[in-house]
Amino acid sequence: MTAASDFIGRPIEQLPTPAVLIDVPTVRRNIARMADLAQGFGVELRPHWKTSKSAQIARMQVDAGAVGLTAATGAEVEALVAAGFTDIFWAYPPVGPHRVATAMRVAQQARLIVGVDSVASAAPLSAAAASAGIEIEARLEVDSGLGRTGVDPADAVTAARAIAALPGLRVEGVFTHEGQVQGVGADPERRTAVGTAAGSVLAETAARIRADGLELTSVSVGSTAGARSAPAVPGITEARPGTYVYGDENQVAIGTIDPADTAMTVLSRVISTERGEPVLIDAGIKAMSSDGSMHGDGRFGTVVSPGGGVLATGHEEHGFIRGSSHLRVGDLIRIRPNHACGLTNMHSRVFAIEDDVVADIWPVLGRH
Repeated sequence: MTAASDFIGRPIEQLPTPAVLIDVPTVRRNIARMADLAQGFGVELRPHWKTSKSAQIARMQVDAGAVGLTAATGAEVEALVAAGFTDIFWAYPPVGPHRVATAMRVAQQARLIVGVDSVASAAPLSAAAASAGIEIEARLEVDSGLGRTGVDPADAVTAARAIAALPGLRVEGVFTHEGQVQGVGADPERRTAVGTAAGSVLAETAARIRADGLELTSVSVGSTAGARSAPAVPGITEARPGTYVYGDENQVAIGTIDPADTAMTVLSRVISTERGEPVLIDAGIKAMSSDGSMHGDGRFGTVVSPGGGVLATGHEEHGFIRGSSHLRVGDLIRIRPNHACGLTNMHSRVFAIEDDVVADIWPVLGRH
């Protein structure tokens, strides 16, 4: 059996398929560009790590100026601490005994900020922290229009006051995920307007909480689609984009990422042409994930190698390619996934490549 390390130095044509490829020069360019953008807005950058789940990527981001990292799951938080990172925002309600226990462990090893949106989500963590005699930083999540978790802006002052009164917690700031910006689609003016509106809602909410007597350090927005609008609002102090580091087909479809700036593709091999159309490949939904497409046509990914086409649908181990020309059994193709974050979590490793040669193999950490 070939050891994973034996692939380092080999051309990608020799890799077992399906394989996730990450183009390292593109990643470095994306990291530098987002760091410059945040600096230009005068905000701190705290990238969302769920996109890469890679210690190597996290180190590049911090070395480029990120103040810390954002995580979604307890597994991600613990993986970051194990990899040596010491400033983490867990942007997810700490609901359930396992999340509370994870937060307690990590808060005694590193700086941990925990996102909450109600007294109900904060109270168990408060009780645990008070019992242990420690204080944990909390951020209040505000719904700026996505309609997911987050307190209604009109109720934010009352919620912040109540959470601040809980023992063992200190309300450090407010945050939002302006995911509704992506849903606007390919109209750049509309995206800017929606992102700006989300940033304004958060900044205005922070101002009301401060006027009520509570000091806030952070006013944090977070998305790749809104990264050029929401952080530009006066009063915003931090941005938390994630997908930008790899890029994906959905960001390309709506125009927030240039195709040349997408670093992630899946290398796949044609296994059957017996149907004529579709052509069958060895990358199904277990390799690609089934995250939806912003193209509106149900595709699971877009072929970016010569011949074009789309991954129209998939079974577990079979992908169905339509619209590609002259493919034969054994041919290699590269597919840009709809959603980089969802795809990362499907794999235990990615191949870091330069000039289509394997430069390194990066473990995917914090999977669940």
